[in-house]
Amino acid sequence: MVGLRTLIWVILAAPAILLAQTAPAPGTASGSLAVAGKSATLGQAAAFNAGAQIYLVVSDQVIPPNEAKGEFELAMYQFTHKVVGLEITLDHTHKVTETAYRWDLAKHVCAGCFDVTIAGGSDGPLTGSVKTTAKGEAEKLMVDVTFSAPFGKPSPKKP
Repeated sequence: MVGLRTLIWVILAAPAILLAQTAPAPGTASGSLAVAGKSATLGQAAAFNAGAQIYLVVSDQVIPPNEAKGEFELAMYQFTHKVVGLEITLDHTHKVTETAYRWDLAKHVCAGCFDVTIAGGSDGPLTGSVKTTAKGEAEKLMVDVTFSAPFGKPSPKKP
């Protein structure tokens, strides 16, 4: 009888469990980043195509596309607005080439600290997850994030 009750509970709970694992809405993320015991909620996601590289940003705040058309502009915006979050650099085939996190006004490159899973077409959105690896845990990092990052389009030029 207990086995039957468990089976019925699993069958009834399965849709709720599957629903909880779906990707967030485009432009959003769900999860957090913790560094040395301090935590930040990461609720925003965007991707920027800079030609040979694609920048995927999962952060605590929105990053306007017209403020991040290239690597320099993105770094300046994140510094001046004190953005906290993850920055994943991809090549044109969506292969991860660099992983970093932003905390206390600085970018910290951390190769091997995060397990990044990415899906999506060439025009986006990029969807996936970022989780901490054993190396990341040794660096006192904790990440568990899912995201849906549409590609940003620059604002039209003003006349």
